Order: sequence, then C-alpha cells, then structure tokens
Amino acid sequence: MKLKTRKKEKKPAQPAVEAAKGSTVNRREFIKGAAATAAAISLGPALPDIASATSETSPGNAPYVTTLTPEKIKDNNIGWVYYGAEANDRPLTPADKAQMKPEDFDKDAVVLKCSCYYPNASDIGHGIHWETFSFLEYQFGGRLRFERYFGQSLHSLQDGWKALRAGLVHVGQTYHLHNQGAFSMSHADGLPFLFNSVVVATQVMEEMYPKWFKKEYEAQGVSLAWIPHFDVQGLICKTPIRRLEDLKGKRIMGFGGEVLRDTLIALGATPVSLPTPDTFIGLQRGVVDGVAWAVGSIIPWRFHEVAKYLTVTGLTVTRIDYGFNREKFFSLPKEFQKELYYKFQLAGNHMSEGYTKLEDRGFDDLKKNGVEMIFLDPDEKKRWVAVGDTIWDKWVQKNEAKGLPAKEFVKDFRATAAKYNAMSIRGIREQVQDPKNMIHGIVDGF
Repeated sequence: MKLKTRKKEKKPAQPAVEAAKGSTVNRREFIKGAAATAAAISLGPALPDIASATSETSPGNAPYVTTLTPEKIKDNNIGWVYYGAEANDRPLTPADKAQMKPEDFDKDAVVLKCSCYYPNASDIGHGIHWETFSFLEYQFGGRLRFERYFGQSLHSLQDGWKALRAGLVHVGQTYHLHNQGAFSMSHADGLPFLFNSVVVATQVMEEMYPKWFKKEYEAQGVSLAWIPHFDVQGLICKTPIRRLEDLKGKRIMGFGGEVLRDTLIALGATPVSLPTPDTFIGLQRGVVDGVAWAVGSIIPWRFHEVAKYLTVTGLTVTRIDYGFNREKFFSLPKEFQKELYYKFQLAGNHMSEGYTKLEDRGFDDLKKNGVEMIFLDPDEKKRWVAVGDTIWDKWVQKNEAKGLPAKEFVKDFRATAAKYNAMSIRGIREQVQDPKNMIHGIVDGF
C-alpha cells in the first residue's frame, strides 16, 4: 500500500493533549482504529475477501475516539477493590482489603501451588499478579489458599507449559509467545488498532476461546485458567516519533508475537528481540532505539531513565495467559471445580483491570519524570491505522492458506470487540460478576 505523505512545509498538527514538559496531563485522548460499526459487522453480509484497507470491514474504516477523562476513571473505580494491602506500592484506601493472614484460612483449605514470572515486588508483581491471587483467596473466603512461587523461583517463564504439565505447579503463566509455532488463531489478539482496553481484550478472548482458541491451547496438555492482557500502546524512544517517517529504520523491541513483529516492520521500524530483563541495557547502550510497551509498565522497567519521548499509539495488546494442571483440577470435589472455573473468569477480568489502573497512573508518573507525551493527531493516526489494515490482510491470508476459517473468525472477532468496546470498564466488570453471564466451554463439562 502506498501511503500519502504530507508536504514538507506543512508542520504536524499539535497533539490533542498538552505535551509540554512540566505540564499536568489530566486527561488523555487518542484515536484507535475501529473494528467497523457493530451494525455493519453483526448485521451486515458475510465478510468479503479482505483485499485492501479501504474495504468496509477494515478495522480502521470508522475510527472511534477513546477519551479517558477523570470522570470515566472515577466511574471505573466504583466497586473495584484492591486486595493484598501488604504492598508498598500504593497508599491504602478504606475500600482496600489487607492480604489474608494464615489464621484466616480454613484448616482444610484447598492448597494450590501457583507461579508467576514477576518478582513479588513493585506495582506489577505484587500490585497486580500477587494481588489477583489474594483476590481469589478472598472469593473463596478461606477455603482456597495459594502457595506462591514468584520471580521464577521454581521454574523459568519459558518452562511454564512444562511445569504445569508435570504438576510442578497447579496454576501458572503460559505465554504462547514462547511456543509460537504451536499456535495460529491465538495470535489474533495482537492484530492492531482493535481493542479499547485490556479489559475489553480479555473479555473478547475468553468469550471466543471455546470456539476459536481452545483446541490449539489444550493441545499443549494444559487447560486455560484466564487470559489477562497488557497494553502495547506506548512507544518510548530516545528521539520523538510524531509521524510514520520518524519511525523508519528505528530498532524497536516489542513484547509480542509475530503479529506485532509484522506490524512494526510494516510501520517502517526494525523489530529487535531481547529478553525483557535485558531491554533496559539494550536501550541504554543503543542496541535498540525504543520499546513498544505498556504505558503503566515503563517506569517499573526503568525505560524512562534513558528514553524521554513517549508516543501513544493504541497499537495492540499482548496476552499473558494463566493455565492450570488438569490432573490437579479434576481431583478436586466437583462443586469446588465449578466454583473455581467461574472465579477464574473473575480473576481474568480483575487482573486486566489492575493493568488498566496501572496504565492510568503510568501516564502521570511518566509526566512527572520528564517524559514528553506525544499523541498522534487524527490525520496522522489514520496513516498508522491504514498500515495496520495490511497486517489484518496478511493474517487472514496466512491462516486461510493453512485451511483455517480466518475470514469467518475475523467477522466474529470484530463484532465481539465492537460489542465490548461500546461498554465501560465498570460495565464489563459488573457483567462478569453476574453468574448468569458465565462463559461456558472454556473447560469441557462447564
């Protein structure tokens, strides 16, 4: 696809949000590509061959504007409770619950070993992952206790699948990024410019999981617990990225799979693969020029210390699944299995909402640390979305060639995304909390 470029003498439009250093960002506005309107997708004709970014089914055809104002953030916070108050990463509020003490658990409580790649520190490891296990313990009122192994203390992140299959742990992370060749449809959530938030991504992926993703996931000998996500919408670089031309040739590390790699290439960047713990050094020493990352996770990884320009792209999301050991799960009493199955869905929603709140704080914290915020103006964002459309084309063609119903899937995928993009984060949480809305079929028999 040939993209039009602006005349040299025309200056880029100013960002919609004040980005001068030292100013306060009290709202953030950015444009993301729409999936197409819900009516056009869910009520329209069968999806035609995807041949160009201008087709009516293009995810960027009818871009929507997501504005997270202080009022919306306040609304999202209604009814959300933080669990695990031993953390030092935030002041407690009256609504917070302290982590349960040993004496709070029943003497015959079910004990499950869980593992997490992140160390039990900072706003990610303790404030989101450890906290979500505390959330689950509270859901069971002391009848369930997790024996936690954080910071790769029991096995490496790459060995998560093996550890679960072997029963070394009962609940743990299963990143499909570390076994990409075994998955096809599961890479779809990396397609660009689709989801409003990681809460939407989690709900869409879990709802679609039984029909579209379950077969290839369970082929690994593990069953799905929940599908949390984090945003890959921040592009933090040593030099400002305001237009596509600024990204050309830049070496970018992005935590994501083949779809993110293809997207970065199409946008003109050179994707570089680095282990996450090595990314800071790579950025510091010039191995990479920038990192495509979650806004809320930039400060915990210290990228802001060497890169001072953040372009908000709304690019994509990355799934960070949790799976469970089937033998252990099915050894539990049947009623306990049913309860755990449903509450795993609560955990997925809760963890992704935790990442959203981390992102909200991330914008303010980066600003305080002297990082310039760059929000693409509407015309420029359309150029990025148009490039993203070519990645959808490529993904469909690749999977259709494998004999997979990728066109049918994309129609379903966009319609489901459109439905949840139209809901507030609090509205999705309240839907998930109603047992009548439990998703069936994630595990056979439920």
